[in-house]
Amino acid sequence: MDKIILVTPPDDVFEDAVRILAFDLTTEQNQILSNAINNINLSDTKLIVYVYQNSDDSKWLLDKKQKSSIIIFNAESYNQTIVGYLAAQNNSYYFGDLRSIGDANSSRINDEEYMIKIIEKKGEEKKLI
Repeated sequence: MDKIILVTPPDDVFEDAVRILAFDLTTEQNQILSNAINNINLSDTKLIVYVYQNSDDSKWLLDKKQKSSIIIFNAESYNQTIVGYLAAQNNSYYFGDLRSIGDANSSRINDEEYMIKIIEKKGEEKKLI
């Protein structure tokens, strides 16, 4: 990977890239995402990763949700309102167990390999545009 940019509130980056929003991930979940990013095969594609924790500004989160190609969230976050909202997005994937809305989204991330496939697919789609 040529360029990976990590962004936290209140910042943003204005570059053409595959954008990933990571919502309230645990240390283990962040490690799976990090390993996947380090092992993907996207030659010249840039990657921007927005990192949001529950204490951050929700307006920033909503803005980055709109800009992101991929949304990854912790389904077991204490903020179940945001979890439900993110689970309803077409481009969202999650770690953990969705509670009462498990049927709404079947894109559970079980391992690094699945995470790599998700990112590589979005990277390939980006090249076709």
